[in-house]
Amino acid sequence: MPRKKSKYYVRPDGLHEAIRTIHGKRIAFRGRSDAEVERKMLEYQAKLAQGRTFREVAADWEAEHFEEVTPNTLRAYRPALVRAVKHFGDDLVREITPPMVKEFIVDFAGHGYAKKTVTTQLQICNMIFSWAVEHGDCDTNPCTYVSIPKGLKKTYRDAASPEDEARVKATPHIWLLPYFILYTGLRKGEALAIQGRDIDRKNMVIHVTKSVYHQYGKAWIKAPKSDAGNRDVPLLLPLLPHLPKDLDPDAYLFSLDGGQTPLTEAQYNTKWKKYVASTGITCSAHQLRHSFATLLFECGGLETKDIQGILGHSTAAMTQDVYTHLRDSRREKTAQILNQKLAAK
Repeated sequence: MPRKKSKYYVRPDGLHEAIRTIHGKRIAFRGRSDAEVERKMLEYQAKLAQGRTFREVAADWEAEHFEEVTPNTLRAYRPALVRAVKHFGDDLVREITPPMVKEFIVDFAGHGYAKKTVTTQLQICNMIFSWAVEHGDCDTNPCTYVSIPKGLKKTYRDAASPEDEARVKATPHIWLLPYFILYTGLRKGEALAIQGRDIDRKNMVIHVTKSVYHQYGKAWIKAPKSDAGNRDVPLLLPLLPHLPKDLDPDAYLFSLDGGQTPLTEAQYNTKWKKYVASTGITCSAHQLRHSFATLLFECGGLETKDIQGILGHSTAAMTQDVYTHLRDSRREKTAQILNQKLAAK
């Protein structure tokens, strides 16, 4: 009796195969017989009707979204994604409710994490569920109704100590970058991206139009994250005599190859370690940016909007937040000095 012809393609290895396009994806169903192929297709349809797990949805979201995210942002996103998958992993996305998300966020915040970290955690969950709604995995985003707990601590990076500031001011000849940040308030990546054309001696400003980020051992250039990052900062007099007058417009100010390329991450780290060893400073480059903010604060008479523009904050609230912290820190230091003098008496 002749063998019954298969309804599906029979591969050279003998497996029966049916390919179907489901939700825009080509899915291959294989088995030793037509019946096994059809059984697998029915099982897959049943699984679709049930819905996907958070782990599955998060994996697809990561594959699509992380390609567009800069390495600096990924440093915050990846741990948050891992935590979310660990918590919700095998839960069906469509069965996760606002109270479940709220419980997760409240429990996470209860471990002492700062407000920014908790906000990022909720943001990652929100993006994954929004993606799930868009792709038909659930009807509503449970994060829409969830907010972070009130009263979470905010973390601040204090300005460099007066001793460190004095060392930096005395050593621009050893390395200009720390001195440059101290008197411009630029972020490290912004400072590394400065070229000759950005130094405007005529108008006494420095044009900030780009930033360096590091990936795969190389330095890459990116545009500012927001319009506020694209700005002019004052070229202050203490900095002026230390800037090269003959720097080519295309040359990078901080470079090891004659200005052709900005410093790589490894080159920057090596230079910073040598500078620390030579000067004895203990602060970071970002703390020197805060020292510049302190300088602006101490000048007085400057409008918040102007300070916001110089520092490149996206909102005036960010500037006000920094200034509030500076005022509080100054108040604490004043109280300490007074108490010490009173105790001595």
